[in-house]
Amino acid sequence: MKRKTVILGGLIAVLIILLVVYLSGPGRLDKVVIVEKYYPHFSDGKAIGFKTNEVIDVSKTEEGSNCAMKFDNGKILEIDCDRYLSYRVDETVYISSEGNEVKTIQRKR
Repeated sequence: MKRKTVILGGLIAVLIILLVVYLSGPGRLDKVVIVEKYYPHFSDGKAIGFKTNEVIDVSKTEEGSNCAMKFDNGKILEIDCDRYLSYRVDETVYISSEGNEVKTIQRKR
């Protein structure tokens, strides 16, 4: 009986550790709404907002400057212009980010 209790306790401890790692890992997705999209402005390291005409600084790439999105959590994150073109303003999405860049963005969780 004591052996079964030790095995069960060990399995519960492993389950708790895996749950903590899963919930706090880098793959965590945040549910946000896209507030604004920014497109490059003449490859000068600036991007201009689609709705507000607000100008922001973005980093340059080999192809020119990056695009960016502003979310309802207040963050403005840079994105790949070609890859994330189909996402619309006021759309709810799930994102994971690293630094000031979007790593993944998806419509469904």
